[in-house]
Amino acid sequence: MKEQTTGFDVAIAGGGASGLAAAVTAAAAGARVLLLERMDRVGKKILATGNGRCNLTNLEISARHYHTSDRAALTEMLAQMPAQKTISFFEELGLLCSAPEDGKIYPYCFQASMALDCLLAAIRRRCVRTALKFDVAAVEPRGQGFAVTAADGRCVTARCAILAGGGLAAPKLGGTGGLYQAARDLGHTVTQLYPCLVPLKCKNAFAGGLKGIRVRARGILTCAGRRLGEQTGEWLFTDYGLSGIPALQLSCLLWKPAAPYRLEIDLFPDWETQRLAAFLDARRSTCETLEEWLLGTVPKRVGYAVMKSVGLAPLSRPVAGVDAEQIAALVRALKGWTFEVTGPLSWEQAQTTGGGVPLSEIDPETCMSRRRRGLFLTGELLDAAGDCGGYNLHWAWNTGIAAGQAAARMAKSGGAR
Repeated sequence: MKEQTTGFDVAIAGGGASGLAAAVTAAAAGARVLLLERMDRVGKKILATGNGRCNLTNLEISARHYHTSDRAALTEMLAQMPAQKTISFFEELGLLCSAPEDGKIYPYCFQASMALDCLLAAIRRRCVRTALKFDVAAVEPRGQGFAVTAADGRCVTARCAILAGGGLAAPKLGGTGGLYQAARDLGHTVTQLYPCLVPLKCKNAFAGGLKGIRVRARGILTCAGRRLGEQTGEWLFTDYGLSGIPALQLSCLLWKPAAPYRLEIDLFPDWETQRLAAFLDARRSTCETLEEWLLGTVPKRVGYAVMKSVGLAPLSRPVAGVDAEQIAALVRALKGWTFEVTGPLSWEQAQTTGGGVPLSEIDPETCMSRRRRGLFLTGELLDAAGDCGGYNLHWAWNTGIAAGQAAARMAKSGGAR
């Protein structure tokens, strides 16, 4: 016989960033809250965010930092979620926040564990109950509310239910995406899911010996000749392709499987083509061999690889013998070294999930389902994936806050009738 727990106003499936924010706000509004977590502790993924420093939010919150199939709905929702709202939420919990020049907001002590400690202290003070190792198997309407059943048979009931279980990214930290099916069972659709903020796998014969080298460059991603986006910053060569923040940002555009994606790396993003050609031509009189030609410009092994990619070999040959056509070919390669992108790395390396429940299926102010009254969806379950820089945590906190407040109000007024 199933063990059943009743008498709660709000049951929250998922004890990550969004679920904790929902629990804090719902309890603060006077609701009796039960927080359900599949892992053996809540907030585990929070500890890994921002390289352990927890990038809480960003001063520049706008739709251009997110990827979604419904930009109009996202813009409407973000207008209600300024960065200051997140900062105030945490300061009310006792967490002092930093004010850096780059717009990224962290805990003042730059410790993710401190942000989590403040959240845990808040749910303790507000008498939030938690159920750990609760792997949600089903969420079903029951009476004037919902019944949430775990895989081990435990069952809880509440007037309102919040699905805050996160996506498929980082499965070792709890990302299983199990609540997408619960959302479907309750009448929602789910768009195609794909890993975001993840390194890129590339097919390029010249990249194998570059593992560990970093370059500052601009990367332009295209698909079948159509420009999708560009990112400038520090790129990291790996044995499988390219990583670094620019690569992670562009991964959010790889939503179409097996598409002909190409990445052009501009190693001289601040130089015009003519200036670079004149520079290389002038150096022919001061350098003896190809090995010296790019010395002092790009990393040595990168320079060698680019030259070999346009047929400039062996590197021991005299630079004086290089003609204008070969200079032009090298300039094109330095300004657009092309890699075939075969896809993103796996979900294990991803930081967030692209796709999800369409934003048109929730109320933009409360995150309540338009398909099932009393049901709320938040965070990574929704079709909104943010760039690096605190945007995903910002989305998680604020959708959780909106859902928690609205669920508490509804529960106290009688539940999902």
